[in-house]
Amino acid sequence: KSLDTDGSGGISEEELRAGMPVWAKDEDVRREFRRMDADGDGVVDAKEMARAWLKSPASVWLRDRGFGEYSQIFDELEVDMDSMVRLTLEDLAKMGVGDEEARHRIIWEIEALRREVKESQGGD
Repeated sequence: KSLDTDGSGGISEEELRAGMPVWAKDEDVRREFRRMDADGDGVVDAKEMARAWLKSPASVWLRDRGFGEYSQIFDELEVDMDSMVRLTLEDLAKMGVGDEEARHRIIWEIEALRREVKESQGGD
């Protein structure tokens, strides 16, 4: 679902609020919007959204894909989405993801994410 409900090409704080889960607190939405709105103009444009996503904790993405038992490791090492997409099997092992099958499944998910991002940017 697109957050840009008015088709302006950017996201206002109100649009972000409308797209958040009902349990999200208003102060959390305001804080997240301020974090995302790098230039402070009251609108989060596509570049700001991409930058905010890259700096978001990878642990949330990990939990959403069923690897919640490793989210604390990612949080402790401050792994964001930008660094997560560069991880290798060896990196995961060094980080403490001890289960070999889990490492392979995480890498498979990361590779799928890379493809998705590449396709969204018009790449082959």
